[in-house]
Amino acid sequence: MKKQLFAVMAAVAAMVAPGASRPMPEYLKSAVVYQIVLHNFTQTGTFKAARAMLDHVRSTGADVVYLTPFFEMDRDMDRKYWSPRQIKSGYDSPLNPYRIKDYNKIDPIYGTDKDFDAFCAKAHSLGMKVYLDLVYLHCGPTCVLKDLAPDALQYNPDGSLKLNNYNFPLLNYKSKATRKYLIDSMLHWIKRGADGFRCDVGYQVPLEFWEEATAACWKVKPDLVMIDEGKPTEYLKTAFDSCYDFPWSFTIRRMIVSGTPGGKSPKHGTFAEKMDVIRKYEETAPENSRFFCFLDCHDTVLGDRERRFDRIRPVEEGNAAYVLVFLRRGIAVLYNGNEIADNGIGSIFMPNDRKRDRTRVNWARALQPSGKKRLAHIRALAKLRHENPVFADGTQEWVKGGESQGALAFVRRLGDKAVFVAANLTGKPVEFKASVGETPVVPANGHQSGILMAEHGKLAADGTCSLGPWGYVVIEL
Repeated sequence: MKKQLFAVMAAVAAMVAPGASRPMPEYLKSAVVYQIVLHNFTQTGTFKAARAMLDHVRSTGADVVYLTPFFEMDRDMDRKYWSPRQIKSGYDSPLNPYRIKDYNKIDPIYGTDKDFDAFCAKAHSLGMKVYLDLVYLHCGPTCVLKDLAPDALQYNPDGSLKLNNYNFPLLNYKSKATRKYLIDSMLHWIKRGADGFRCDVGYQVPLEFWEEATAACWKVKPDLVMIDEGKPTEYLKTAFDSCYDFPWSFTIRRMIVSGTPGGKSPKHGTFAEKMDVIRKYEETAPENSRFFCFLDCHDTVLGDRERRFDRIRPVEEGNAAYVLVFLRRGIAVLYNGNEIADNGIGSIFMPNDRKRDRTRVNWARALQPSGKKRLAHIRALAKLRHENPVFADGTQEWVKGGESQGALAFVRRLGDKAVFVAANLTGKPVEFKASVGETPVVPANGHQSGILMAEHGKLAADGTCSLGPWGYVVIEL
């Protein structure tokens, strides 16, 4: 008995040792993540107001609420330390959620500690996890770390703060004090209710730090999820559960914003050519990994402004793209308001004055035909994703025949179950022979009775896939 106990203890110790990986939490394989930018999400932009919206968030099929930074922001008015985008916003304000002063305090603009605790408690009571956004590459110019230790931040030879391309001071990971402060902060928020961390440009922070941090955190919370906001897959081997699939996500975004069949551009090549590059990239990830897949995030919304896809394109186009986001092998991400086809202009920046207007989700869209159609679509996709194990654990085989016309397709397989998914990302009809290699893809029993979801799309008995403008089909094989 003692030998068995020692063996279990040794296994646990090995799992949480620096540089060790551990199995991905099962729920993450079929998870839908809902990103919230607090000051955009509601009229008041507070935790208290966001808490009142959590029933709606859960109704979309969300399993996780991911919060962009709400920590105390640096209010230093020296524009030398403002990012170019911050200056361009026109708010003339130092407030930037990614320019942090104190990692352990909640910025009063969002509410109090009790408000955060109540938010987490409500999310957990609804069956949702809560992820926080860690900004560990840089900080604000008056960050508390400056007073913690003389080597906490990086400095130039002339004694000035070393800045990155955002004009933010860089943290010094050679400093034991910095590493300890940041790890202690992670443990602090875990104790307060955090179930995971999305790590802003995590791949630019030394891997050894993340290995040290996860070893400490997984001892306290073995199912803590770590998401790297980065493209490199190396960090997935020891410290992270997932990273952003920027190549795939931006390629799909480019298609729906441009509406160009084939998606050809001098810079990016054709849609088919880009997909070949993406497939090679995705093969570099560990076998059981899941990529973070999205259509919108705070960065794209800020960059798109008047050209947000739900502002300039038909709602049906976004719906077709979301079929791919939700049903491909990966973690599906919804940005707040995407579920109602929000067409508002958004920004992570905000005025330093409550009386001035901020950008907000246009919740009136929920009552309009486009918003109603999107919400019903998202709920149906989430239900399908959750109830059919093939979308959680199934393999994925690409069906390339429609890519030259702007359609993306794949087959998900698990045991003797298989499902074909295809979506047309253009406004023109598409028809192609569906096959995996030389093997035709045909519906179960050669007819359409196995359709799980479709709009202007079908798969014929001979493997011909026909998709109308922005059409899609999800069918059992």
